[in-house]
Amino acid sequence: MTIQNYAVYYLSGATEVALTNVQSINITCGVQAQLQQIRASTGTIVMRYPNGYATPITGLVPGTEVLVRNLTTADPYSQLVYRGYISDVAVNYGIPYSSSVGVADYLTITLEGEFSRLGRMQGLNYPLTGTLQYQMQDLTDWTGVFMQWFGPNDTPGADTNVTGTFADWLALIGVTYNARLQETANGSNRGIYMVSPFFTDELSLYFTSPALATVGNQKQIFDQITFDSLADNYYTQVTVDPEDFAAVTVTKAGAPEPLRTYQVNTLNASTSQATDYANYLLANFSDPALAISSISALAEAQLVNRLDNAQSFGTTTIPAQLPAYPGCQITVNFRGTDYVCIIEGVTMSATPESARFTYYVSGADQNAYLRLDNATFGRLDYNKLGY
Repeated sequence: MTIQNYAVYYLSGATEVALTNVQSINITCGVQAQLQQIRASTGTIVMRYPNGYATPITGLVPGTEVLVRNLTTADPYSQLVYRGYISDVAVNYGIPYSSSVGVADYLTITLEGEFSRLGRMQGLNYPLTGTLQYQMQDLTDWTGVFMQWFGPNDTPGADTNVTGTFADWLALIGVTYNARLQETANGSNRGIYMVSPFFTDELSLYFTSPALATVGNQKQIFDQITFDSLADNYYTQVTVDPEDFAAVTVTKAGAPEPLRTYQVNTLNASTSQATDYANYLLANFSDPALAISSISALAEAQLVNRLDNAQSFGTTTIPAQLPAYPGCQITVNFRGTDYVCIIEGVTMSATPESARFTYYVSGADQNAYLRLDNATFGRLDYNKLGY
């Protein structure tokens, strides 16, 4: 049970420059509910800035890369918790100011993730065709922002023109395929993965009570848990409106009036695909369910801290960075029962004294894709067919 030592750096060329007097770090990645639209990760760094007025840090400008590391972790690669770009810098000058020192001066740095770069690039009717994998490779070459479809290679992409920003297009892809956004800082592939729900990775995160968390199994101790039946995840009618095809509406048989309708604009490649997607959404969200919606834990309460350093048990390598957690599978043991959950988002709030992590999750029953050879998602008659 060790207090974690977090440090913040900014890049000056290829050199990492440490920031001193950091008072707090707050990071938000992903979303809080399954049907919310994907968004860029964000963060804020607050630090004392006593010498900033006389000798400002000139490198802290919009666009500069900032890294957050956990120095308590021995592995240099897994030290990296977050990597983002400065979007804004604000200084709160205090009183007094003496001998070129402002003891009450504070600097607030606002950060944004890789996805935000695409939000600042207009598509200008850029044409896209072919499979989704091919389209993302095309846009990687065009925008300079690495992006990849982490799903079946033959997934069809709708022939379209990017009329808004490239982030608008990618958000529509997220809606169309019920995919999660992962932002990664993994070497030359630093960029974006859109993760298919059929390619879920299991993280080395198993939450439990203190009595079950031993050094050998390295389970994580939680101290807050919320079960919720989210109104935004319960619908009895679904309308899917593809860009180039007629809208499709499906309704749950025998549903009482008034109907709870979910309407979504998509980039489905055909009316058939839109119909399959509408039926999937209706099957997935037409039954209200009480399930875990969030779980929270303190880093310093862990025997072995994995809250910001969870690796994948699967065949792929998920880097130990918070923006890569959405779409990953974890297990929560609550009062003797194991609950399989999918991470939708995560927040980190750290000071020199403490660090708290809150994971926003959806239950396995709302991610019940039929996947062969999977103990949770491979049970016939229990899981919903994919689309």
